[in-house]
Amino acid sequence: MKEKLSVTVEEPLVRFLDSLPGNSRSEKLEKVLRRFQDVSADVLLRKALARHAEAGGGREEDEAWSRTMEHDQWNESIEGTSGQSNL
Repeated sequence: MKEKLSVTVEEPLVRFLDSLPGNSRSEKLEKVLRRFQDVSADVLLRKALARHAEAGGGREEDEAWSRTMEHDQWNESIEGTSGQSNL
């Protein structure tokens, strides 16, 4: 459900809003607010992940993935990665 708002903003912000793609100022403002909400959630997630990594919680997993990837890269056959070998 949408709610009607009345906002007063400085002229440079109005010009910026008007320069954005969209059919109405309401639509444009809603897109800007949604984007800000998404970015804010992403920042919070990144901070939480950084705290987890600093605590050492992600180090073992990272090392395990690295070992797995290195193992796979060195153990793939030519046929497995590019078809029949002409060697």
